[in-house]
Amino acid sequence: MLKKSEPTIQTPVHEKYRFKPLKGSSHHWALAQMRGKLGTSRVLDVGAGGGGLGKCVRDEAPAALVAVEPDTRAHETLRRIYDSVHPNLIALSETRFDWILAMDVLEHTPSPEVFLSEIRKLLAPGGKLLISVPNVAHWSVRVPLFFWGSFEYKPLGIMDKTHLHFFYQRSFRRLCSSLPGCRVVSESASIEPFELALPSWLGRSVLYRALIPIRLGLARTFRGLFAYQLLAVIETGLESQEREQSGKSS
Repeated sequence: MLKKSEPTIQTPVHEKYRFKPLKGSSHHWALAQMRGKLGTSRVLDVGAGGGGLGKCVRDEAPAALVAVEPDTRAHETLRRIYDSVHPNLIALSETRFDWILAMDVLEHTPSPEVFLSEIRKLLAPGGKLLISVPNVAHWSVRVPLFFWGSFEYKPLGIMDKTHLHFFYQRSFRRLCSSLPGCRVVSESASIEPFELALPSWLGRSVLYRALIPIRLGLARTFRGLFAYQLLAVIETGLESQEREQSGKSS
């Protein structure tokens, strides 16, 4: 007789996805893009998780800091950090933001193109969108495929079992360039967060930190192979946004 399978209990996002502030991470990169520029800005953090990134953004004293997080189990924690917390983008359809963060979000959506276009509608004229996605062409995925012809899904990382889409450098660039009235300001890369798996003393060691610039240089130069995550800054064009607004008012 077959046993009834027990329901799978997923780990809450605020416990599963950790904040990674060390140099070379996507979070460090995002904070560097915003540092000193948020005085009068409205910031939206899409997929806020546990709010670690939001805490650092709050230190920059933006005019408003808003979170979108589908996992409602994280909302109690997030309300201590953000001005408001929402389960989706619907409630924000009439709001515009100067900065929007979509860090490791698009790979979890059924249609990244559609979701990205919905986010783009929330950008103010001249606003910036910061995006990170895992790079499926990273060496850690290529090596097992080359030698053993297989790959394994994991609880975390590039092959996270909850990912619905996989990106490589060309497909990510194509996605970012598809937004009307926008331009890709810059592209970059992150490196593997080895410090999360290493003993804490080793992750803080002088040797480990000395290797970060070398690893980061490789990731940025040879993104297709060494980038752990692919990063991009997208900016809305002032003229296209003004045309949209004038069309609505006419």
